[in-house]
Amino acid sequence: MKIKQLPELSLLTKFTIVSLVITAVIGIALAWGIQQQMEYNALEHAGEDAAEHVVTILNPNLNQTDLSGPLDPARYAQVDTLIRKSVLNDRIVRVKIWSRDGVLIYSDEKELVGKSYPTDEDLKEALGGKTVTIISPEKEENAGERERFGRLIEVIVPLRPADSRQIAGAYEIYHDMSVLEPGLAKIRSFVWSSIGIGFLILYGSLFAFVRNASHELVHRSEENARLYEEAKQRLEERKRAEKELIKRTTQLEAANKELEAFSYSVSHDLRAPLRAIDGFSRVILEEYTGKLDDEGKRYLKIIRDNTQKMGQLIEDLLALSRLGRKQMDISEIDMAKLAKDVFDELKAAAPERTIQLDIKTLPSAHGDLSMIRQVFVNLISNSIKFTRPKENGVIEIGGRTEGNEYIYYVKDNGVGFDMQYLNKLFGVFQRLHSAEEFEGTGVGLALVQRIIHRHGGRVWAEGKVNEGATFYFTLLDGGTKI
Repeated sequence: MKIKQLPELSLLTKFTIVSLVITAVIGIALAWGIQQQMEYNALEHAGEDAAEHVVTILNPNLNQTDLSGPLDPARYAQVDTLIRKSVLNDRIVRVKIWSRDGVLIYSDEKELVGKSYPTDEDLKEALGGKTVTIISPEKEENAGERERFGRLIEVIVPLRPADSRQIAGAYEIYHDMSVLEPGLAKIRSFVWSSIGIGFLILYGSLFAFVRNASHELVHRSEENARLYEEAKQRLEERKRAEKELIKRTTQLEAANKELEAFSYSVSHDLRAPLRAIDGFSRVILEEYTGKLDDEGKRYLKIIRDNTQKMGQLIEDLLALSRLGRKQMDISEIDMAKLAKDVFDELKAAAPERTIQLDIKTLPSAHGDLSMIRQVFVNLISNSIKFTRPKENGVIEIGGRTEGNEYIYYVKDNGVGFDMQYLNKLFGVFQRLHSAEEFEGTGVGLALVQRIIHRHGGRVWAEGKVNEGATFYFTLLDGGTKI
């Protein structure tokens, strides 16, 4: 039987197939990367919330003598009752307490109490002052927990008892991941649907552009072939026909260069999904304003505002995601000069505002200059924004040294916040004020926290409604990289 040969694919068809595969792979890789980062951020935030819950309850009820060795039966019963009654819930399924020497002081499995794990690297980091979050731990010693509780987030937190500010041990907290699955599912749905829509718009625009360019090239090629045939048939007009052909060829080369330049420009300007929505909304507002009622115009303005907000949100999320991979360049930083320069730049954008800057003593520190500059930009811009309702805004920036830490703060007399919502301040997408009151994406403080954590420092805040807020961060003496 004779096998029928398949027809050869046209250049446009080949380009369509290859570009579809390449853009699909890029889109899938981008979606996967963003999804993984957003899921990791959500899980890490859940672990931090669980850690704060445990520390708030147990720290005041433990002292140095409890952490000197395994608890006696009576004290064990007291601690066990407290944990089961006040700590464990639908999220936190298990808590262990370790001594400074790596000895297990408390566990719901009594037979393990008193055992020592001095080589556990995660435990060592927690005893050194760092909160360690482990997503879906696969360590051999956790096999029992996985079989009993399912997938878990493990958080190891430094323990500072009520009668001491020093680290005297560590909590090992197990957070049930199943309660987070609905939120993670929403993240996956949002990321993949956004990337999918963007991919379709981008690929459709690119395909239309290349198809039109291909048709134009084919047309010009056919025109050149016709001129060449006329030149062969009319020998007496050969020179003129040759000149015409050269002229046409030159024009074609110029057109090809213009097409290449245009293609390059378009490929770099195709921020298709959001820019297309914003652009078409603007065109409708401009070209059909007489055909739209006030409600229609309001809807289109809402669409434009939200696409611009989404564009900024994507940029902020990408900045948050890239931060974890950015190489750090540690150097000595003049913090007073840096804070003053940042304030001057931000104040220049609001010359009509009356804002008083009071810079106290600011010790120099070691860190990545561009990252620490971003910290000041985010904190000072927040102070400028949230003092807007005040006739005279006041911003105070200062610092001090405690042990091997440099503690800095940015304080203002703005609208402040309710301390019961403190846990929300540094979370991604967390906002304590509506977008109508104050603009923003809810990512700025999360970015500040990530930068300071990469420097080995801490971030916290204090505030009172209508009486201002103070944001603190610390840097270690000599700097550190994480």
